Amino acid sequence: MRRRDFLGAMGGAGLLLATGTSLAREYRDGQNFRTIQPPIDTGLEDGRIQVVEVFWYGCPHCYSFEPYVQEWQKGLADDVEFVYLPAPMNDVWALHARVFYTAQKLEVLDEVHQAFYDAIHDQGRELRSESAILRFINQRGLDADEFREVMRSEEIRRKVTEAGQDVQEYGVEGVPTLVIDGEAVVSASMTRSHEEMLDVADFLIERARG
Repeated sequence: MRRRDFLGAMGGAGLLLATGTSLAREYRDGQNFRTIQPPIDTGLEDGRIQVVEVFWYGCPHCYSFEPYVQEWQKGLADDVEFVYLPAPMNDVWALHARVFYTAQKLEVLDEVHQAFYDAIHDQGRELRSESAILRFINQRGLDADEFREVMRSEEIRRKVTEAGQDVQEYGVEGVPTLVIDGEAVVSASMTRSHEEMLDVADFLIERARG
């Protein structure tokens, strides 16, 4: 999803990701991925590789990509650290980023993450206001009052601000996007399928290992 399409119609955007099996081929900078110059320090110790998925809960492509990402994560080597980065590109995206960081802070992300996706895309719920989100949280059997308090906290606001800064620093223009070790970016628009996007990520992980 491009920045200009934040709250626009999603129907015609399906061309960003084609279905099908990717073919083995050489992946090229500027075509299948973009190298970040200069590289961005991940803050991890030497020998560890970071993979960041930049996403938005309201993005249908992120939603359809998620099962692939979940399965792919299971096969990642011990030297790879995977993290989610919610992109706060406008007010609604920022609100959803607050949901992510609040659930993470309260250690209920496993109970909220996929369910939040499902509520939007399977159940057709808007979840574009704090009150709607808190109803969702309450229906999950979680403490909505506690969730609201943390979601409004300065700590969460700071995390969302920092997430926005990271998204800008990576030069992300659409979601889903993967950032490999602060060195390269692969986006949906650069690949022909969910599988190929992860194939390119595997290629970039190996490149990061040197």
